[in-house]
Amino acid sequence: MGLFDRRKRDEPKPEAAENEPDKLETGDEPLDESATSYRTMYVNFVPAGDDVLLHDPERKAPLLLPTFELDLLAHCTHFAPVEEHAAVAATRTGLPADGVVARLYEMVDRGLLVSKQEVVARARAHAETDTADTPPMLNRVAVITANRPGSLDNCLRSYRERYGAEVELVVFDDSADANTRDENRRVAAKAAAGGSILYAGEDEKRHFVTELAAQSGIDPDVVRATVAEFDGCILHCGSNRNSVLLDASGGAVLMVDDDTTARVAYTADAGEGLRVSSRYDPWSVHFFKGLEDALDAAEWREEDVLGWHRRFLGRSPAAAAFGATVPGVPLVLDANAAALDLDEADLALVAAFSNGRGRVVVTSAGVMGDSGMAPQIYFLLMHGPARERLLDNYELHRATRAVHRGADVATISNTHFFMSPHAAFDVRATLPPFPPVLRNADGAFGAVLRTCAPESYVAFLPWSVEHRPPEPRQGDFDQILRSIGTVRANDIVRDLAYAYEPTPGVIDPSVRLRAFGGYMTALGTMPAADFDALARYQVMAMVGHRIERLTRMVDVEGGQPAQWAEDCAAIAAEGLRGLTEDDLVVADVPGATTDERNRRFQRALFRYGRVIDAWPALLEAAADMRVARPLVS
Repeated sequence: MGLFDRRKRDEPKPEAAENEPDKLETGDEPLDESATSYRTMYVNFVPAGDDVLLHDPERKAPLLLPTFELDLLAHCTHFAPVEEHAAVAATRTGLPADGVVARLYEMVDRGLLVSKQEVVARARAHAETDTADTPPMLNRVAVITANRPGSLDNCLRSYRERYGAEVELVVFDDSADANTRDENRRVAAKAAAGGSILYAGEDEKRHFVTELAAQSGIDPDVVRATVAEFDGCILHCGSNRNSVLLDASGGAVLMVDDDTTARVAYTADAGEGLRVSSRYDPWSVHFFKGLEDALDAAEWREEDVLGWHRRFLGRSPAAAAFGATVPGVPLVLDANAAALDLDEADLALVAAFSNGRGRVVVTSAGVMGDSGMAPQIYFLLMHGPARERLLDNYELHRATRAVHRGADVATISNTHFFMSPHAAFDVRATLPPFPPVLRNADGAFGAVLRTCAPESYVAFLPWSVEHRPPEPRQGDFDQILRSIGTVRANDIVRDLAYAYEPTPGVIDPSVRLRAFGGYMTALGTMPAADFDALARYQVMAMVGHRIERLTRMVDVEGGQPAQWAEDCAAIAAEGLRGLTEDDLVVADVPGATTDERNRRFQRALFRYGRVIDAWPALLEAAADMRVARPLVS
């Protein structure tokens, strides 16, 4: 049984200073707070009568511990002085504080509590000796586009003007109409002139399918399902993203949406330093009345955001913190690590950081402008400063799409949360494929990455890019009201991935990917009646979870403010109505009948499972191949 992976996310965890004299008693140097701040080590436990046995991977023999000491350890989940941990435990348990202090210091001596200073020292040592710290060359920008030549033009021009011939620009075109693809070729050749420009549309992808199937030995039907065949689903941006990863296999690529640009701004409340975090969503959110308000409020800078991606991509968390810097990217942690925040990291992530394990395989920037999110209840459920900003003018902000959304400090994370309007990928690693069809393919990708590559991390940069969709996207509370019952196919894939444990104890991403792929194909071959029952349950569970969160949030906040609480109640009531009166069916799968939609959804899972199983071999075979072809201006 895993120990201590849960923690309270909503309460600040202060690191108190201990102003004691140092060993030399000079009195003129402050004591490093990291030396007096402790938290629990990463251990597993099993019951042993009235006691428990603790297993630490660094020890050959288990430790026997009374259950009440286990309870003390279980609550030391952030770095703080022993006395602070003891005071909280005394209040919670009624035990005398002095006795708890003495017992916790015994645990320090036994190595069950670790100081932040020790974690930092070990991480720094690993960073200095990490021979695998060779970040990939990141000079390729892939633009995802479909049916928007004007947006494509703006995006390409922004990167060429900002980086000149330093970057190779590659257009991945998902437009169905041949005339639109021809227009996109002309736009790309002109807008990206002055440097390398490549293009991949339907013809290039189908040619690549033939070549890749022959090179890899993988069934051509599987290769087509990865990038070029969609079983009647008209939205397939995930397949376009798979084309980007295959095109960049063995290297690195920055993948951007065509309605974003190279213009960047620092998040308004961003700070310096580095956070290592397991919080689900590491982004800070600011709200605006409309799109132009959000864009006008941004303080745009001529920042080398590619340099920031290079600072993290391909490195261990320890090397990202303490390794060699990238010119022009100031990320300096002082000697006592005061600028390093580890309090939101679960213990698996703290252990990986301390031991120099794992790699940052994805780096992501935020957005300023349109949120890029489908209408949903997410904003109503926020805590802390973001909630305060929402409520500052709730009537104006309750249904807005206009935001600044980005990390408030550079953050390395093991969350399964992911959005991909501007993200760089280290394709030397075994990354999972995106679900080829339907919406929220990036959300599913994040969950599959976390499940199948547990020592692969995402770095969220404290920068946000301009996001200006060409079509109007107006906020509408009725859309949010209806969204509680909207469960999409990839929402279910995301939740299935997050809950699945492919191969306990085995961390090889290729092995775990194939195991999860087998699970998806097994779902795709279930008897129809059993699959339909599973799909209904998944819809019910997801909507029920949303209702529960809304209801609990209203209780926690005492029903205030009133309009917010009324909105939450109305949404929850609509969710209950839909669960009891409507067909429980996946919302975004096309079909004339419920049975037709369920069969297509089941086929989508089966096809995605086969793609996942073949993906490591496809990446390996694609390492010396290109999907895109050069354009001539």
